[in-house]
Parts: sequence; structure tokens; C-alpha cells
Amino acid sequence: MSWVEQILEAVGRRSEDVHVDWPTVESELGTPLPADFKQLCEVFGRGEFNDFLYLYTSKGGTHLEVIDSLRRLHRALERFPEAESVYDPYRIYAPGKEGLIRWAGAAAEGYEYFWLANDPDPENWPIVARTDHTEEWHTYRMSTSEFVHRMLTDEEFKPFTMTGYAPSPQYASYADPE
Repeated sequence: MSWVEQILEAVGRRSEDVHVDWPTVESELGTPLPADFKQLCEVFGRGEFNDFLYLYTSKGGTHLEVIDSLRRLHRALERFPEAESVYDPYRIYAPGKEGLIRWAGAAAEGYEYFWLANDPDPENWPIVARTDHTEEWHTYRMSTSEFVHRMLTDEEFKPFTMTGYAPSPQYASYADPE
């Protein structure tokens, strides 16, 4: 069973079957993305886990929140170039250059989840994450979906476990009626 299937099982959901135009999205981004992240986008669509973690996914078509996030970061760094030191020892990704690509956000201020796009093959990108701008980076050599699954189910996955946020892992789709 894949990590994405394990997440679906953990949160008691079925696939949303979101169609994303990956060739167009990846062309705009300037790099391919990890296959399991693309699967997460297609299976879950837009939403959040445990009212805490939200993936920068897509509602389908040619839109991807990963790109929106990257654009916002670049605009902020254009206005405040000194802020780039917040990401030391890394840089923010730009096409043709190694750097961080944010793939998720959190309800708590300071939690950051990135891939370090440092290899032409996105399957080799490590996850780098931290809980605060002043904290050290944590590096993980695992897929995005394994990271999310461990956040949801592994109380030993510190400092990123979400096991205390909800009685059991949950997912709320932004398409669900309120």
C-alpha cells in the first residue's frame, strides 16, 4: 500500500480524483515535482489535515498553490532582500537554480515545509522543515506522503507530529459543505 493510500485510510476518505495539468504546471514552475506529491494533489485536492497542515495543492487544471507560494516569496524578497537570510543556509528556488520550494503551510506561525530542489530528479529532493524561523532546519530523506503520514500517525515524529491535534487523523476538503 502506498503512503498516499495509507493517508487515505488513516483519515477515512476516498480520492477526490482531481485532474491537474501537470505538464503545464511543471513548465510554469520550471521543474518537475515529486510523483507522490502530485498523487497527493490528485487524491486530496484542496483542504487541510487536523485543522493544522494544508498542502499547497490544486483544485485542478493549471493552478497549483506551490507556484502561488513561490511567487509570494519572490515578491517579498524583492521588497526586502535582507529577509533571504531567514532561509540560510538555503535560498528560495528559481528555475535553473537550486533552492527551497514550499509544499505546505500550517495553522501555527513559523512551521515551514519545503523540498530542497537540489537534484534534477525531484524524487531525490529531501524535505527540509522547521517549527520556527529561529530554529534549525530538520532534513528528511523520505517522500512527501510518508512525511505527512508520519505527522498524522506517529507520535514519535517530533517536532512535527500532529497526533495531539485531533483524536484521530482527519482531513477536511475545502470542497466539503460546511
